[in-house]
Amino acid sequence: MKACIVLNGVVNDYDKTKDIIKRENYNYIIGADGGCNHLYRMEIVPDYVIGDLDSIDKDLIEYYESKNVIFKKFPTHKDQTDSEICVHLAKTLNATEIDFIGALGGRIDHALSNIGFMYSVYEMGIKPRILTSEEEVFIVHNDTKKVKGNKGDTISILAIKGDVSGVTLKNLEYPLDNAKVTYLSPLGISNVMLEDECEISVKEGYLLVIRNLNI
Repeated sequence: MKACIVLNGVVNDYDKTKDIIKRENYNYIIGADGGCNHLYRMEIVPDYVIGDLDSIDKDLIEYYESKNVIFKKFPTHKDQTDSEICVHLAKTLNATEIDFIGALGGRIDHALSNIGFMYSVYEMGIKPRILTSEEEVFIVHNDTKKVKGNKGDTISILAIKGDVSGVTLKNLEYPLDNAKVTYLSPLGISNVMLEDECEISVKEGYLLVIRNLNI
């Protein structure tokens, strides 16, 4: 089951982002407070609205209520971020994949927190991705991932949660063969896809992969 969580970060291109959301055919769309402002501008009605409702445009509350959207309101002072609350809801809905929209841009602390939170989501047994109109961010852990894109797309890799061993990159301008990538090392920054598909393998560790679209 696939869920989309729309956060209150930056959305640079509403048309492209709307196309992404429609193409992915999500089972559930969850708007995290101010993320609902983005959804409204894309003419997308979420299944749930989550948060303390301090960032959502007030006239949208009545609008979404008229569309039978389910609201789950939480106090402003809480122990969890809106992202965490949304993920726990998605987990109760039996999500196996979660895509985050509006997770980047804006405040650097929020962006870093959302990127770091991907590891926690992965540890829940859910595959997380961050999607924008310009990039795709995901994790490869002790696995081989075939990455589909377009020739010329930029691929960057970063070791998270410690060093990563046995990293192999195929169909990229700068290949690697069973290499070690140290924690947050710039070694894997700005590689380039040579075809419309490349392959990333990890023997041990967590690798953050960022595919920047060739635009």
